[in-house]
Amino acid sequence: MPDDDEAVMSRPVFHAVITVMLSDGELTMEERRLAIKLGSLLFKGDDLDTEPKLIYDAVVAGEPVEGGRVIDKQERLEICRKMIETAYVNSSLSQDELAAIAMLRSAMAITEGEILEVRADIYRDLEEEVEPKLLGKVRKDIREIFQKVEEFISPKSD
Repeated sequence: MPDDDEAVMSRPVFHAVITVMLSDGELTMEERRLAIKLGSLLFKGDDLDTEPKLIYDAVVAGEPVEGGRVIDKQERLEICRKMIETAYVNSSLSQDELAAIAMLRSAMAITEGEILEVRADIYRDLEEEVEPKLLGKVRKDIREIFQKVEEFISPKSD
């Protein structure tokens, strides 16, 4: 995935995530939902109508992609946040969905410190949006998502 000095580009990010989603040969309904969300965050206007399908076809054909637009750090963090929030809506995240989120984080070169910022932002918003009675449970669920994604990135050795 990109080094710190390399620009993060929209097309390779989408390609990397779709590759992980298709690793078992199929896209589940939940994976499709995540793919559609990611496409809408990475591509705008006419690109949204064409790029996701072109990149999906490239993944299926085993072809690499290059280019797209540069995604700056703030946008990468916002995309990661929105994808985690979208994934959370489905209360039972599959291993494939968690792997896709982990690949997204890696493909967008999001550091451990930055992912902690994303989590803190999500927690802050939860305090404003979630009933106080449910806040503890929702925070626990979100924390578990972050922990499971981290396990994909840095698996514990037995």
